[in-house]
Amino acid sequence: MKITSHSNSTKLWTKNYIFMLFANLFIYLAFYMLTPTLPAYAKLCGGSSLEASLVVSTFSITSLLVRLFIGNIMDKIEVKPLLFLGGIILGASTLSYNYLPLDAIIVVRVIQGIGWGLASTGAAAIFSNIVPKEKRGEGMGYYSLSMIVSMALSPLIAIEIMNLSSFKNIVFISIALVIVGVLFLSQVNLPKKTSVKSNSSKKFSLADAFEKQAALPSLLCFFLVITLCGIMSYIMLYGKEINISSIGIYFIGFVAMILITRPFVGKIFDEKGHAVIIIPSAISLIIGLITLSYANSIFMLVVSSLFYGLGYGAAQPSLQAWAVNRSPSNRQGAANGTFLSSMDLSYTLGSILLSFIAEHKSYAVMYRFSSIFIVLLLVVYSYTIFVANTNESEALEEEIS
Repeated sequence: MKITSHSNSTKLWTKNYIFMLFANLFIYLAFYMLTPTLPAYAKLCGGSSLEASLVVSTFSITSLLVRLFIGNIMDKIEVKPLLFLGGIILGASTLSYNYLPLDAIIVVRVIQGIGWGLASTGAAAIFSNIVPKEKRGEGMGYYSLSMIVSMALSPLIAIEIMNLSSFKNIVFISIALVIVGVLFLSQVNLPKKTSVKSNSSKKFSLADAFEKQAALPSLLCFFLVITLCGIMSYIMLYGKEINISSIGIYFIGFVAMILITRPFVGKIFDEKGHAVIIIPSAISLIIGLITLSYANSIFMLVVSSLFYGLGYGAAQPSLQAWAVNRSPSNRQGAANGTFLSSMDLSYTLGSILLSFIAEHKSYAVMYRFSSIFIVLLLVVYSYTIFVANTNESEALEEEIS
């Protein structure tokens, strides 16, 4: 089987697209309820910093492996049932957290990573194929917006619930959000894929799971998400370090800046390309991280969130749209799998590395250190653009001569 574009025109705002936005929004809302609170819950249960990082990293390892292989498989089979299965695994594993000790929760996180790998990669594959190529930047931008809004609002709500109530209530709310997301998904109608004999007889290889054209954007995203891991997983613990109980206000500035900039960032990508977005975004990210590391007041916290929100909200969807655009149309599932796998790998390594730095230094030093990865992003991206422009100039000179 092979995947084909499901859009018959250049129209973006179809029924399928709108329902998928809501499905994605609620599933990500459910996921990000746990991201900042589960490490904190591990600490409340008497866990060490290592165990707190393991509830993040064990989840990311299995999610990474699933995404790596499932992206290529989704180019050949129906995606929607796999997304349903992912939602069921997410809900069931989340429910178990209310009844298990910490050691068992770490084990269940391995299973939950499978569900998350199926759900998130399935959603990305569907979006890549219902969005017209002419509007890829804008369409994938709003898809990323649904993720980023969830990323900002869920931790804010979850942290407040954790402070005022208990982790048990967070679990029940997360399950309810998954159910709503699955209900929206059930209303999405996708045409059946067509059979192609040559593909069915081809044996699967490890190389099929990796789309090399998506490698560069995925590497840059790897650097980007290490910094996000530090914010999403440890911002609640950082609030205790600097004695700011209302640390959740960080996410208000974060999402506000994304909502303001999102409508035109995607259009700029479609019209001007990625270069005019990536470099300014990286600079904004560095300012946001450094400011956060020195925050000693609500004002500095908000300023840092605005800079980081501006940078992340522009860079992440642009990198994903670039990864898909660079890849063959029949490899969009593998391209998304490669891209999202880089995010999981980043979360896995980032959670352990940043936790180690925080334990031996402080969370403030951890945020300063994480800005180095954005510097790496800038260096790799700038070098790549320089080489590409040089090669184009040489090719043009040869053609003229």
